[in-house]
This record gives sequence, C-alpha cells and structure tokens, in this order.
Amino acid sequence: MTVERIKARFIAQGWRPLIIGLRCALAALAAVQFSRYLGLQYPIYALIAAILVTEYHGTETRQQSLTRLLGNILGITAGSILSTCFGGHSWVIGLATFLMVLFCYYFDFTVAAKYSAFVAALTVMDHSDRPWLYGRNRIAETLIGIGFAVLMSLLIPVPKPRAVATADKTADD
Repeated sequence: MTVERIKARFIAQGWRPLIIGLRCALAALAAVQFSRYLGLQYPIYALIAAILVTEYHGTETRQQSLTRLLGNILGITAGSILSTCFGGHSWVIGLATFLMVLFCYYFDFTVAAKYSAFVAALTVMDHSDRPWLYGRNRIAETLIGIGFAVLMSLLIPVPKPRAVATADKTADD
C-alpha cells in the first residue's frame, strides 16, 4: 500500500478511527487500573467491556453497554443455577449455551443471545466451584469497563461537522 493510498484512507475515515481508538485506550486503561485498585480478581473483564462497548456515537456506546450488561446478568444467572444444580460437566456447558440462546430469542433479547450463552458456558466450565462469587465479580468488573467507556464517550465528543459553504447565490444578489 502506498503512502498516498494510506493517507486517502485516513482522510476518508475522518475522525472516527482516532476518536474510537482514543476512547478505547483511555477507557481500557482506566478500567484495568480501577479494577486492580479495588483488588478484583479478573480485571480483564473490565478491559474487555471497555473496549467492546465503545462506539463512535455516545448513544451507540450506551446501547452496547446495556446489551453487554444484560448478557452478563442472564449468563451469570443461568450458569450459576445450572452449575450449582449439576456441576461443571461438559453436558451442562452445552445445556447452558442452548438454554441461553433459546431464552434470549424467546424473550426478544436476540442481541444478547450469543453473549449470554458465552458467559453461561464460561461460568459452568471454569467457575462451577463458586459461580455466584464469580458472577458478582464479573458483573462488577463489567460495570467498571462500561462506566469508563460511557465516561470517555462524554469526555471525548464527536467533532461537530464543519459548515459547508454553498456556491448558490440567493435571488437577492
């Protein structure tokens, strides 16, 4: 790729990559540091949430945040109930995944279906010994990441479009 082609791509994208990159970096940094300061066990979930919910427009970030939080809560709840009742067996992982997808589609939470299925399966697979404690920490860490992503969307605004000069003259001229 030539320098001119790279330059043209950046110009075509406008501020979008810079804004998203800066918001992601600052939200991830702050989320991880705050999670570590609180002594939380898995700051990686704060990092993941901060990066994955960050969008160009603040309203999109907030919408992604709600989807991620809903998926976490549903997945943790299902995974914790199933692993408490049946343990961390492989078939329970499959059952948790299947039930979360069905549940989300049935109750019109389709945007959270795969994410809640992932969280439920992960809860059963790696945290079946103390699923409720894991769930509490996971939700706290996710909320920290979401909080910093939303904060960055408020602190680093989308630039206002420049006024375009029109070539048309009015009839008064």
